[in-house]
Amino acid sequence: MPRRSLEELSSDECFALLGQETVGRLVYVDDLGPAAVPVNYALAGQGIVFRSEEGSKISALREHDVAFEVDRIDEASHSGWSVLVRGTSEEVEFEHLHELLSRVTGYVPLPWKKGIHRIWVVITAKTVTGRRLADFADEDFF
Repeated sequence: MPRRSLEELSSDECFALLGQETVGRLVYVDDLGPAAVPVNYALAGQGIVFRSEEGSKISALREHDVAFEVDRIDEASHSGWSVLVRGTSEEVEFEHLHELLSRVTGYVPLPWKKGIHRIWVVITAKTVTGRRLADFADEDFF
């Protein structure tokens, strides 16, 4: 089977791809170690915005940096891309919520899980990396 080469994506390309999706994986560290959970999100400029309830995830965000990962894979064509954002998270105070929402591109993230999700979080990137499966490469393994 022919294999594809990997193409590194620029920061602008990464944010353009993030803007096309609505679900990503929040990666954080809690008392049990690393965890990754899906969240609905939107972009506010280059900030990644999601909502949550109080709990272990929010407690962990207050103590450590986070990562956020989004990808798209097409198994039929053996193509796809992946973007990884590493950065800090901050809870948005109620009095600043209107300003945040005015910067959100597209839809406002609505959690799928039942409950009251009063905590708004913004992830600010320290680093953004992305890769895309590009053109087919010559076979060179074995």
